[in-house]
Amino acid sequence: MTQARASHLRLVTNNETIVPTSRELRLRFKHVVRLKDGASFGLQAETDTSFEDAGLDFGCNYSEASATAGEWLGNLIERTARLARDLGHDARPISILAPFAALTDPDAPMAAEAGAYRANVLPQEIRIDFVDASLATLEDLAMDRIEAFRARGFRIGLDARKTWHTPMSARARMTLEAILVDPRTLKSQDIPVSRLEIAAAEGVAIIAQNAKWRDGEELAAIGVNFAVAPGADA
Repeated sequence: MTQARASHLRLVTNNETIVPTSRELRLRFKHVVRLKDGASFGLQAETDTSFEDAGLDFGCNYSEASATAGEWLGNLIERTARLARDLGHDARPISILAPFAALTDPDAPMAAEAGAYRANVLPQEIRIDFVDASLATLEDLAMDRIEAFRARGFRIGLDARKTWHTPMSARARMTLEAILVDPRTLKSQDIPVSRLEIAAAEGVAIIAQNAKWRDGEELAAIGVNFAVAPGADA
């Protein structure tokens, strides 16, 4: 499998405008912290483009536009892990968002493991977050597909920032390590508080995006104890 070149990645600051090009996949890291005391809970890696964005070549010897979802995920894991190491980011796990199609690609778990191997990181250092819509679409089959990633050592998360239809069954609560939510849309999504509380009670980390430090107590009351780069209270 083609080796990726980390030099084609660059760190983007929060205030910098991202301009996609045909040769760069731009990546930024955000710290995930516990709202109670600011303790580190890993990193979230964000890219300026996704697998679904076609026509981009990120510096490999083949076009990412023709790559499968599994190949794209494997190369993203490799590049993210290499760049985190180069920048001295040692907080773990590193959260990486999987393409929507990753669960339908039977080779994706193997490709993800290969990407971690090339970057010389353990799969346990990576949490692969799957979008709620992809799990809800595949229903029970989704959990079977996710188990293939877990069997290779990867941590598993759910991206529920836009929707949260995935039921918190016993199997899901045992499989998911973290769930990413956007507190601003919880009410509009009509997500019952009991779902948050049940997940949190089972040890699933509920992580808020677009939260402020001052929201800590209010969020903790519904089971949300972590946040991605929480904003200042002012």
